[in-house]
Amino acid sequence: MTTRKTQDTNGSLGAESAALREELERLAATIERAAKSEGAEAMKAAGEAAREILARATTMVDALAGKTDAAKAMAEGRVQLEAAIRDKPLAAVAIAALAGFVLAALVRR
Repeated sequence: MTTRKTQDTNGSLGAESAALREELERLAATIERAAKSEGAEAMKAAGEAAREILARATTMVDALAGKTDAAKAMAEGRVQLEAAIRDKPLAAVAIAALAGFVLAALVRR
């Protein structure tokens, strides 16, 4: 199987999905090896490996879901900020200038 590594514009969400895909491919390979061998020990080892990979994959999926929610919230906040700037451009420029003066004053000290 070929593994494609992708990266999205929101950070490491694509990298985590690629890592999850790799974990699932390892699980498939372990199960295939266990199916080819005819021993109880091999089946036990495959079961343990499958449980371990499933636990890691579940953790990765949960983290990916959390990052997805955070990315959506950031996108919504950006849309609201852009709308506020379009509605009141002079206020936005004044706030930016004030922030610049405050940061310059803090850096000088």
